[in-house]
Amino acid sequence: MKTAFSALALAVFAAGGLAQEQGAAPAPVSASTQDLSLRGAIAWQGKNVFRGVERSDSQGLIQTSVTLDYSAPGLSGLSIYGSFFNADSVERTYAVGLRRDFSFGEIDVGHQRLTATTVRSIATHGVTQIDSNREVYAGVSLSGVALKPSTYVYYSTELQQTTVEVAGAKSFAGSNVGLAGCDVIFKAYAGYTDASTSVYAVQNAYRYLGASLDVTRQVGRGPELGAGVSWAHNSDRQELTAGSVFWGRVYAKFIF
Repeated sequence: MKTAFSALALAVFAAGGLAQEQGAAPAPVSASTQDLSLRGAIAWQGKNVFRGVERSDSQGLIQTSVTLDYSAPGLSGLSIYGSFFNADSVERTYAVGLRRDFSFGEIDVGHQRLTATTVRSIATHGVTQIDSNREVYAGVSLSGVALKPSTYVYYSTELQQTTVEVAGAKSFAGSNVGLAGCDVIFKAYAGYTDASTSVYAVQNAYRYLGASLDVTRQVGRGPELGAGVSWAHNSDRQELTAGSVFWGRVYAKFIF
């Protein structure tokens, strides 16, 4: 019980003191085997990219995140989580959801609110971004399968936008490529998003895909440090945001 109260206190501190970053949907993460766990991360990203589109001309931004995960007592494999994501105090995402373990993998459902202090339009910025956007989502990830594939569906009630994204990941020991003590992680994703005409924007749809390569290292029993590069591409016809983008990042992840 003492551990639970300590983790809760840390979560309150992190959510209040790290008031900073952007909004992406939660990646599938295995449910905690403990009753209450806290995870956090801080990163420097070379570009602000969301669903295949670069959303800002700024080069470099700090991102932070914190997730509190509670395993429901008496319900094996079910966890309740809440997360907060912050990008340079400009974009933030708040999410709550339920995640359940099954023999084949996991099912994840939830709701998230994405906020931004800068409102962007397709006409001016090549991308639609509003000050408060709510999404519901559902996803499934498979275990014991190559690349650990996952599929998520999101629906924005404000933008009347549906997004479907599939992703996969592969990790291997860095010693295979001369990086003893490190891990190498490759991730890839592809998606399709379609927004109907709404009070915020005209109808717009495009496909996107991306990939990343990271090298990580565990520091004793402490944080996991990492550095990597990413690439994303979209098929949108907006002059300001269409095409490909490359960027780098460094980060640290913590588990309490």
